[in-house]
Amino acid sequence: MLASPARNQRLKSFGCGLPLCGSPRLLNFKNSGCDGARPATADSEARNKIGHGTPRPLTFAETTTSYMPKGYAPSVFVSSTCYDLNQVRADLRRFLENMSFDAVLSESPAFPVSPQISPVENCLLAVKNRADIFVLIVGSRYGSQNKSGKSVTNLEYNEAKAKGIPVYVFVSKQILNALPIWKKNPNADYTDFVNTPKLFEFVETLRSSEDHWVFEFDEVIHIIETLRRQLSYLLMDGLALREQVRDLKLPAALLDLSGKSLRLLMERPTGWEYWLFGTVLAEEMEKDQELKWDVKYGLKIGSAHAVSELFPLMQWIQQEFDDILGLVHSAERLMNQAIQEALREPGVPGDPEHIVYVSRRIARVRKELLAWTIGFQCASVKPECERLISLIAELSSDIVAQLESIPSRIDSEINKAIEAKERGEAYMATVMLKLSIPNIDVISAEFQKLIQMLPRLL
Repeated sequence: MLASPARNQRLKSFGCGLPLCGSPRLLNFKNSGCDGARPATADSEARNKIGHGTPRPLTFAETTTSYMPKGYAPSVFVSSTCYDLNQVRADLRRFLENMSFDAVLSESPAFPVSPQISPVENCLLAVKNRADIFVLIVGSRYGSQNKSGKSVTNLEYNEAKAKGIPVYVFVSKQILNALPIWKKNPNADYTDFVNTPKLFEFVETLRSSEDHWVFEFDEVIHIIETLRRQLSYLLMDGLALREQVRDLKLPAALLDLSGKSLRLLMERPTGWEYWLFGTVLAEEMEKDQELKWDVKYGLKIGSAHAVSELFPLMQWIQQEFDDILGLVHSAERLMNQAIQEALREPGVPGDPEHIVYVSRRIARVRKELLAWTIGFQCASVKPECERLISLIAELSSDIVAQLESIPSRIDSEINKAIEAKERGEAYMATVMLKLSIPNIDVISAEFQKLIQMLPRLL
């Protein structure tokens, strides 16, 4: 037999939760008197009985890490239409180079160009790969458009926002003055102001964004003077951030965290431990996206496992079942024990190093589950056994999907809890995972068919 009834039952379902879950937890965000601590909860007494031990103070190991300068100047990407703003771009380039910035403008001989891709793709690639700071200048022209109707500057702006770099937006004063008129009568003729009403739509989008400020300008000197001040503020922010990072005295395991995760550690907003857990987990899983695609497209990448005889095939499948059970048990232990200990008792700050460890280990479990599936995709068996192998290869899909859902579910529940707090209400936040392995009965039936065919397969 492939697996006993009891074994089948164990394979079917494992319930896992994290402390925001399991027994539904009442998130009331009381002030615990401990700076940066996660919210106290109504069932803290019950959780003390689970075996968390005496809460430990939040401490970090001392490090002797030194910070070396990057060795190159920041790149400032200037995005605008060229026809109407050619002189503005030339003046900005001189200003940036005089400030020792690397000015990235598409008309510059030093602008990186790949002959294999289109001019628009080259511009977007330059934003993605080179830009540290993004300066957008909007005059009277919208610019050439792609098939979706978006201009090159619009696409460059979207790329910069997605990258998360500092964005400075400058819009012609004439356009801003005409904007209220356009909003009242959008169907009128505005050719005296713009070459297409889409420019007004773009400017309205820029003004409605909460991610940056929109500066008006009449002449290029207004842009230069504003940038001179804003870049000095950015430098000051960077120096303050550097001091904050140094004061954290991060252990070696946290030195390679992303900027988003480091910001959570420094600012410690309400529920920061949960945000950190979900953020690091999402980032770690993103690193293995290629494996996910390998599974999706059924690629046979790796050594083929050739099993032509039924009995060796049974033994191999049994070993693979043991392996996936081990992975599920590991996920269960991480969710039901490790993350609870990492988050610590309600009202006590969590342990960042421990939280990051759990996030990375859950991502490792997902990676191994994907590799487990690829192993079956690479199996070479007799045609009569191919359906069985195909069914088994799908066993990990639900577990992988459940693990992948953790970050978004945490975000959703924490946001609901914060909104409830603002209304003066309590919220029962629940993130419960049910790690199930589907199709066990179908697989057992298929295996029995092979047993009946055994004389013919031998």
